Amino acid sequence: MRKKFCLTIAVISALCACLCAFTGCFKSVNYLDYVSEKRSEIYLYQDDDTSIKIFCSQKEQPYRADGIKGEMCDIVEFFVFLPKTYEEVWVKAESFEGEMNYRSVERGYYLSFTAKAFEKDAVDVTLQYGEETKTYSALSVKTAGIMSCENAVKCVIEHDKALFDSLTQNRIFNAEIYVRLLHDDGCFYYVGICDRNKKITAFLIDGEKGKIIATKEIQG
Repeated sequence: MRKKFCLTIAVISALCACLCAFTGCFKSVNYLDYVSEKRSEIYLYQDDDTSIKIFCSQKEQPYRADGIKGEMCDIVEFFVFLPKTYEEVWVKAESFEGEMNYRSVERGYYLSFTAKAFEKDAVDVTLQYGEETKTYSALSVKTAGIMSCENAVKCVIEHDKALFDSLTQNRIFNAEIYVRLLHDDGCFYYVGICDRNKKITAFLIDGEKGKIIATKEIQG
């Protein structure tokens, strides 16, 4: 009788262990932990002669499209377009100041800083070029009702759960996620899922409604 009792306990314990292991396989994965690029803010200034764009992001360093998230770094990027070229263009915004680099392909100037995003609705940007020094107010494109980067990723997960399931094994997501705020007569999000084979499944999302506008597959 005692042997039978001990055997029953052993069987129950084994079943419980199997059940725990089985249910553990279905614990939810926090896919936001696999975001390797997040552009969360854009500031814009535009007139007939001058265009200023500021991107505030977090990116892995070094940046690699390999499906593996690296160490993240805060970065603020300035893009300036002027009616003609100058030997030197300097930019200053709050505590950041430096000489910009000219990019011949875009015909504009660029400079980046390792810094956290501005947490305000507008950023004053001072440009110095030739004999001119002018200050402009670049405004945030994120008006009320625009979703966050995190919610944009959640929209994609809900839209294509099969993709995320196919890339998840043993509670590990075998891919990295890019999410970038975009602006073109309104706010949108680009969300890219890059797997270990460097294939990117890209989604374009309405930044206010969360609707998937387009999808595309890109082989890196």
